[in-house]
Amino acid sequence: MNLDLDQLRGLASVVDHGSFTTAARHLGRTQSGLSMQIARLEEVTGHRLLRRGRAGVSPTQEGERLLGYARRMLALHDEAVQALKPSQLAGRVRLGVPDDYASVFLPPIVARFAAEFPRVEVEIICMLSYALNREMDRNRLDLALITQRPDEDLGRVVRREPLRWIVAPDHRPETLDPLPLALFPSGCVFRDHGLKALGARDRRWRVAYSSASITGLLSAVSCGLAVTLLVESTAPPGWRRLGPDDGFPNLPEVRIALRQSSSPSVAARRLAAVLADELAARSPRRGAA
Repeated sequence: MNLDLDQLRGLASVVDHGSFTTAARHLGRTQSGLSMQIARLEEVTGHRLLRRGRAGVSPTQEGERLLGYARRMLALHDEAVQALKPSQLAGRVRLGVPDDYASVFLPPIVARFAAEFPRVEVEIICMLSYALNREMDRNRLDLALITQRPDEDLGRVVRREPLRWIVAPDHRPETLDPLPLALFPSGCVFRDHGLKALGARDRRWRVAYSSASITGLLSAVSCGLAVTLLVESTAPPGWRRLGPDDGFPNLPEVRIALRQSSSPSVAARRLAAVLADELAARSPRRGAA
């Protein structure tokens, strides 16, 4: 059995993007050509590697097993190519990102950027959006991925996400009165949207847990101690989304924008291009409202 690197790259891209169409566009291939490559890889391995569902394309058990090896093989291949053809671009880029976005959006972005520009150092600073805006205004960051308020126009909108009420499975903190909430600190756009929506419904609430880290919030929510607010893509799969049928108001869509410094370096502009491309390609998972 000989595994083809192009076919393995196609497999990894389909899993990362959750779609044959988006993966094909990202790789510069046709959808039919990519589908044929995956079919050939399944024929060679003797296993079905991908399954299609309402949430998109996901790996089977055999596909997940192969994917781990594929990523290691591709990383070593790309490292060898870069060693033979080193990029001349070097320097440092200071990127600001909210903690919840960093954990979900950044892994494929930094991996792609590092493969293309291995000599560029990327410093990642995690803060809430209002703090990132302050750092940008003080010229302490080169780029910042922020959540825009409805009345703001601070950068290029690169992604839109539905905001959700989130609770852990098998727990019902939404039945408590007052409603216990786990929220990011004051100044967070999610927090403002949620409290305004509850106020319009005359729903009693209390902030039971507060953290600038998504890990801190999820630790409280996972135990069934509170309801939280997250955009769809950062909410753990399988956790319940609350909506009007549960007595919770719908929430506005969130705009995620990319801010750049007034005089960005070449490295910062290249990273901004990768950020915009990847975030537009990786459409959010859709869950029940």
